[in-house]
Amino acid sequence: MMNLLHKFLSKDRSDKSQIRKNFSHYFFSLPEHQWIKEEGVSHHFHNLFSRVPAKLLESLMQKYPVVFVKSQDLREARNPGAILSNTIVVFPEFQKLLQTSKGSALAWLAHELAFVIYELESDHVEPLMAEVEADKFVCDLGLTFELEELLLMLDESVEKRLRLTYLTINHFTSGN
Repeated sequence: MMNLLHKFLSKDRSDKSQIRKNFSHYFFSLPEHQWIKEEGVSHHFHNLFSRVPAKLLESLMQKYPVVFVKSQDLREARNPGAILSNTIVVFPEFQKLLQTSKGSALAWLAHELAFVIYELESDHVEPLMAEVEADKFVCDLGLTFELEELLLMLDESVEKRLRLTYLTINHFTSGN
C-alpha cells in the first residue's frame, strides 16, 4: 500500500503558502462547506490544511474535490444517482466533536480525508486496510496521540482493537 504522506511530499522547497491560501479560499467557498463557517469549526480545518503537504492540497482542488457534508443535509438534498465517492459524511457525533477543542477532532478530519483519497487512488483496497493506512497518514502528520484519543472514544469492535494495535506498532517502530 502507498504511503500517502510521502506520495505528496515534494522535493520542491519553494514557498507553498500561495497554494495553501488558494486551497483555503476554494474549500471554504464551496456551498457544501458553509456549515463549517456557520458552526465555528473552521479552525480544525485550517489546522488540518496547515499540516498536509501543499501538493496534496493541489490535488484536492484539481483531482480529488473532497467535500464534507453534514448527514442531515445529505439526507435532505439526496439526488438519486449522485456520486458520493468524494463525500465525507459528518454524522452528529462528529459534528459535536468538531465543536470542541479536542485534538481528536483534527485526527478525525485527517483520517477521513486520507481514507477517501486511498479509496479514490486504489483500484481495490480492503476497507480495513484503508482504515489502517489512513491512520498511518494521521500519525505521519504528528497526530498519533490525538488519533489514539479518537479511537478510544469509539464503540468497542474488532476493527477498533485492530486499529489500536496498528497504531501502537506504528508508534513504536517509527521512533516517536
